[in-house]
Amino acid sequence: MIILGIDPGTARMGYGLIEVSGKKKVSLITCDVLITHPDLDQHHRLKFLYNELLRLIKEFSPKTMVVEKLFFNTNVRTAMTVGQARGITLLAASTKKMDLFEYTALEAKMALTGYGRSDKKQMQEAVKEYFNLPQIVKSDDANDAVAMALCYLKKDYEKLA
Repeated sequence: MIILGIDPGTARMGYGLIEVSGKKKVSLITCDVLITHPDLDQHHRLKFLYNELLRLIKEFSPKTMVVEKLFFNTNVRTAMTVGQARGITLLAASTKKMDLFEYTALEAKMALTGYGRSDKKQMQEAVKEYFNLPQIVKSDDANDAVAMALCYLKKDYEKLA
């Protein structure tokens, strides 16, 4: 089974694809960041992200999407744009009839490190160690997306499989 993790954002949307096969063998397929051009109007950014999500879904055929839940942000403008990015992510999952799970960053930190206030470096190390990677995932956004997918594995996958 392939799982698509998403760290939503309109300027930078992180994604990570992992595969579960056999007896709990988990591998990282790919992870990266979708970057929109800063001069684009918001609706064009959202369309680009939506189309790229559909492309990823078509290319890798994930069954499950895991998206970071939005928490209240003191910057209302940022919260609104991230909310819009989450919206098109949820729409893509619905359009492709995917199972959808949502977790907060705190839940992912607890699942991967056992500590809800882990910093970015600790989360990068946790992902690196989980997959036995030669180096950390360089983009925080991509690493966060992979962490979302791993959070699903640790919290809900076993209950549903």
